[in-house]
Amino acid sequence: MTTDCIKSHGRGTRRLHPLPVRIMHWTNAVAMLIMITSGWKIYNDEVIFGWLHFPEAITLGKWAQHGLQWHFFGMWILAINGMIYLIYGFVTGRFREKLLPIRPGEVIATGWRRAAISSQAR
Repeated sequence: MTTDCIKSHGRGTRRLHPLPVRIMHWTNAVAMLIMITSGWKIYNDEVIFGWLHFPEAITLGKWAQHGLQWHFFGMWILAINGMIYLIYGFVTGRFREKLLPIRPGEVIATGWRRAAISSQAR
């Protein structure tokens, strides 16, 4: 649990998540951009709401069929990356360390901390 420390004490900053998890996160971010922009291209082919049309500059693909191909490509990136994340989580024991055991006291303490933070923000 030493990887949870993110405060700097003059010796640099520790990362909250290990490098493979960060790489998988940014891979998902890129895949979601592919999915969103290609989805806009697909939507533009048959607009449900006439007033909502996405500019060509922010869509991915030349025609709707290209948008579909990009969309499926993004889907496969998400699916494969998700499988890699699950394998990584089980093999390294990260899921067991981060998710189990979840004790009722920890859930209540987290709830109280969140409530205190939200009441201070008001």
